[in-house]
Amino acid sequence: MPGKIGQRLRAARRRQGLSATEAGKRVGNLSRSQISKMESGVQRIPSDLLPRWCDAVGISLAEAYGKEHAHHFARVPFAPHIAKLYAQLPTDWQLHIQRSIEGLHKLYAKTKNRS
Repeated sequence: MPGKIGQRLRAARRRQGLSATEAGKRVGNLSRSQISKMESGVQRIPSDLLPRWCDAVGISLAEAYGKEHAHHFARVPFAPHIAKLYAQLPTDWQLHIQRSIEGLHKLYAKTKNRS
């Protein structure tokens, strides 16, 4: 999945007409090389950078993760300030939140199918 997130970030950056150098400045003083490595999946994208990166290239966290993981974000509006707080949480808390959202989504889908 990290490579796919990087590919989505690169595509969004290019749609915005940003160079890797400019994106690096907006994300947090990253070099063009670091941006390139993260976009290509060679280097891991730190979770604290992802919300800023999404803001810089004009996409949401849900868009960065992709449709195949949309259930984690189903019906939950991640405003930029919430996304930043989420990124600061320990990984086990993030996983708990993702599982909770997924469980709520499954419950919603089950309830919706009964109607």
